[in-house]
Amino acid sequence: MKKIIRRALMKLRGVPGPLRNAQRYRDRGVQIGESTYVYRNVDIGTSALDNITIGKNCVLTGCSILGHDASLKRYLGQSIAEPVIIGNNCFIGFNATVLKGVTIGDNSIVGAGAIVTKDVPVRSVVAGNPARVICTIDELITKYSKT
Repeated sequence: MKKIIRRALMKLRGVPGPLRNAQRYRDRGVQIGESTYVYRNVDIGTSALDNITIGKNCVLTGCSILGHDASLKRYLGQSIAEPVIIGNNCFIGFNATVLKGVTIGDNSIVGAGAIVTKDVPVRSVVAGNPARVICTIDELITKYSKT
């Protein structure tokens, strides 16, 4: 009942949809920091196995975040789960996938369509399949501030 009332109040107060989506995942047990925008078509693992933490001031756009791998369950009798940590002030692009056990450092950008299989350093820009560092945030800012 509390969830229904909270959602109704958020709609009345004009809370943007992406903030409502973040609250929906919080209600399912995902740890999401304040002012984080979760746009439509975002898939954040909400299995009991998933341990996913998303920092403050992040933007998630149509991506998938997976905290477990069930592909070997038939053979091992269990799924493999590892925590996923996304730092503060991160941007995850459309159709990007973040796999189990990955930590994305603060102030990082994951490009659209990237498959993140390994940790992302702080203040880095990653892209590709598998994702690799293509530059730092400072280099990206310098590149676009000249135009």
